[in-house]
Amino acid sequence: MRTDIFTSVHSANPLEETIERIAGAIKARLLSPGDRLPAERDLAVQLGVSRSTLRVALQNLVQAGWLEVRRGRSGGAFVARWPLMPGPRHLPEVLTRHREGLPALLDYRRAVESAAAAFAAERATSAEIAELEGLTGAIDGRENDFEAYRAGDARFHIGIARAAHSPRLLEAVTEVQSAMTEVLDVIIYHSVQVLGHSTDYHWRIVDAIRTREPEAARRSMLDHIMATENVIYGLVPEIILASEAGSPGT
Repeated sequence: MRTDIFTSVHSANPLEETIERIAGAIKARLLSPGDRLPAERDLAVQLGVSRSTLRVALQNLVQAGWLEVRRGRSGGAFVARWPLMPGPRHLPEVLTRHREGLPALLDYRRAVESAAAAFAAERATSAEIAELEGLTGAIDGRENDFEAYRAGDARFHIGIARAAHSPRLLEAVTEVQSAMTEVLDVIIYHSVQVLGHSTDYHWRIVDAIRTREPEAARRSMLDHIMATENVIYGLVPEIILASEAGSPGT
């Protein structure tokens, strides 16, 4: 398990942000059920919070069912589960809930993820490029396995940010992936063909990083993100129709 997805907390409410950081990593499937979190002392340092704050955050996450604590020499805090993926019937509910803040989040995503891809083309190590190839190969042809695809997709995007070697960009992309989890979970059911196109974009991005072409990597990532946006916005009429169908007098 990669642990460098955890970066320093900057909020005026470190407890709340610590809970959100860890829960967000689980919800985005950057951590898997059964993964053990870093030792308390190490995780507190990574997050830049006190051990007492971290302990309370972990207790909250255990109570919420995201973590479980195991005792003994090989014990610690372990990921208990992934979120249940919302099915297509939840589409109106999910997109309506996120509709107000989604445009700004998508703008933010365009900015940070395209920049991360460009920097990755300049800075990625050969091992990081091999990891990105492996992550893409692992989901290629698995478009029917929605949960596995979502996990691989999220890890690919975080892998790009990691290869950019910019802690703030890694933090920003992790934030975006966590914030968009529910929306991406629900649209992934929309079309297996759409997921196939997404995999193609991943290969284009990896190819540009491998050949050290920052502008091509940035453009390919931006094209990928905008294609996802088109799917999201294309589903908005379905929200309206579902709302009208359920309103009085229709």
